Amino acid sequence: MKILVIKPRSVNIDPWIPELRSRGHTVVENDLKSITPDVIIGASISVINKIRHAQKTFPNVPMINYNWDVYEWVWKHPRGYDWKGYGELLKNSHEVWCPSESVVKRNFDWFKIGQDKSIIIKTFARLFDYEGEVKDQRFIYNPLRSIPDRNLGWLKKACTNLNIPLVQSGHRLTESEFQKTILNCSFMVCEYYEASTGGLTLIEGHKYGKPVLVSDSPYMGAKDYFGDRAEYFKHNDYASFEKKIKHLWENTPVLKRDECEKFVQQYTIESMIDKMEERLAKL
Repeated sequence: MKILVIKPRSVNIDPWIPELRSRGHTVVENDLKSITPDVIIGASISVINKIRHAQKTFPNVPMINYNWDVYEWVWKHPRGYDWKGYGELLKNSHEVWCPSESVVKRNFDWFKIGQDKSIIIKTFARLFDYEGEVKDQRFIYNPLRSIPDRNLGWLKKACTNLNIPLVQSGHRLTESEFQKTILNCSFMVCEYYEASTGGLTLIEGHKYGKPVLVSDSPYMGAKDYFGDRAEYFKHNDYASFEKKIKHLWENTPVLKRDECEKFVQQYTIESMIDKMEERLAKL
């Protein structure tokens, strides 16, 4: 199949290209002149104008868009993206691929895109390899970047109140520091009400036996990825959240590393591209 992918540079998207090519597909990135594609895949709202241009250039070619997220806060803090226009682009797509049910819900909430068009294709996680000893050096790790979510600040407040050490990377760690923090934390937390995956770092940490805590919000995508393997707090009850943090700190679960490693193997790049190919075969 000849595939035109319209994409930014991204560690969550770049690996699609060599994996698709390894399976015999002709894949071109952002180049509208070298092929007449069988399908266009738009990979991010950040390249919305390029996707529009590709659609205009090849009006009879099916267009698929991977919608990573569209949170409630983007309507108050748009950060330069044309979310209304993106909704129109998604509605004009052959399919909209989503990383979780939470995004499927938001596609309907904001754009009235039904489940017949919103297809869940879970994303892969960057699973790094480490053969040494994994430790609990008694601190909580929040690996997610800061976003204006309604629950932003809950974890810092709870750790301050409970006198618990907290590391919040804010994506400012080097790769080696990042991995070391994952391997040595007590458990990992996504405090947010809404997150399309809950943060893929949670999967990376869970590989090495790290427990994860996320909200029970209907817009928390981590539920799709972890199911009953995660710990949950009431998404609209701070007191419940702080109580859960205290309980997990004083009674930190000890998970079997081999079971965790086996569980996360479903979130490889190969598994993600398998699902993509299943959908592409239906065009």
